Amino acid sequence: MQVTSVEFPVMHGIARTLRIVSSAALMNLACSPALAQPAASASDQEAVLSVVDRFMTAISTNDFAVLSGLRVEGGTNTVERPSSTGGTLVTRRAFTPGSLKPGEYRERYWDPIVHVRGKIAVVWTAYEFWQGGKTSHCGIDVFELVKEESGWRIGNMMWTVEPDACPAVRPADPGRVRPKS
Repeated sequence: MQVTSVEFPVMHGIARTLRIVSSAALMNLACSPALAQPAASASDQEAVLSVVDRFMTAISTNDFAVLSGLRVEGGTNTVERPSSTGGTLVTRRAFTPGSLKPGEYRERYWDPIVHVRGKIAVVWTAYEFWQGGKTSHCGIDVFELVKEESGWRIGNMMWTVEPDACPAVRPADPGRVRPKS
């Protein structure tokens, strides 16, 4: 691999002083509370979680049209799972609706952490995945969402596949599990 280095000319005198002052002013302006966006409202957070709820329900009902409609075209999936040779394996692939296969699936999540800023949002949550009526694994789901004219949609997803993690991550109170179906 070739590494390219870039040399920058040394600034002297007034040019250097102006650059430092300009940078400081821009940093101060960028950090100014006057420009800060207000915190996300509870309704923004609930709208984001509604998309995740619909996504989980669509997994359980094999509704691939809904799954596709909730995803942004060109989105990706990144998965970390145990490797057959020890450690973990991380794979990244484009979301392709045609690769979805029907099955007896169920996925539920709990205690989501939601961050919303403008038209982007992130959800980080523990989950449990069942296949064929029994637990397959638990892990962490991460959803990156974007707000379009039609509403919130999932741009990218990441998750861990942790077959032995369920006892440690399951909630003690089943009332915290989503979606409620």
